Amino acid sequence: MLVILVLAGAGAPRSPSALLGAASAIVTPLLKPVYRLQAPAQARLFGLASGGYDGAAARLAVQATIKSAPVVVYSYPISPFCVEAIAVLRSAGVKESCFKVVEPGAEWFLLGPAGSATRAALAELYGQTSLPHIFIGGESIGGVFSRTPRPQTLVP
Repeated sequence: MLVILVLAGAGAPRSPSALLGAASAIVTPLLKPVYRLQAPAQARLFGLASGGYDGAAARLAVQATIKSAPVVVYSYPISPFCVEAIAVLRSAGVKESCFKVVEPGAEWFLLGPAGSATRAALAELYGQTSLPHIFIGGESIGGVFSRTPRPQTLVP
């Protein structure tokens, strides 16, 4: 379940798609262990091909990015889950000027060296390899149908 920051004066945010929620409930448990192994391997493999994987630099870049806007969403532009997360946040009244979408690549299997390093850094820092990965006020709240292990309650 997506935790939404409800802004004063904003209408009620729309609920995430039940169909995507059902798909997530099936796919996520199956792919999570694969992604946990695949993300760092992909980053290291691309790092070898591009002169080296610098995990520390990738982690610093992610930490700086999540502090760069009130709402940051790491997203894949062709992922229906990512598109849904952004739509729900916009429906909650999150203004474009407060909203930053970071796209490391089109989808996890289409990432290059920098995108792979970003995804591996998100996994190392927050334990989540799947996108969307939403940050509000610099805090990870997870994805559209998942939450990080220690979610911050953002709805009063």
